[in-house]
Amino acid sequence: MRIDSFQNIPAVLQSLNAQKAIKSTREIEERPSSVTLSSFAETLQALQREAGKSTAARADRVDHLSQQEQSGRLNIQTEKLAENLVDGRIINFKG
Repeated sequence: MRIDSFQNIPAVLQSLNAQKAIKSTREIEERPSSVTLSSFAETLQALQREAGKSTAARADRVDHLSQQEQSGRLNIQTEKLAENLVDGRIINFKG
């Protein structure tokens, strides 16, 4: 006895996957659309707005310092700069 239907298994599986995709698309289309933000998302949005404001403020500061440097009026306190880099753990100082 020979069973030839096993040769069609890939076609049958492909057909089943296509039917599932059509069904899931219909379910998505039938659901009402609504979006709500979690408190985490609301906090994240507020932080992003604040970060945008601080970025603009930093750009102003960078422009100001650049103008001072170009005019030769920029005074860098190297000891304070080094201290801030170590305190902020930007550089690792092991003495």
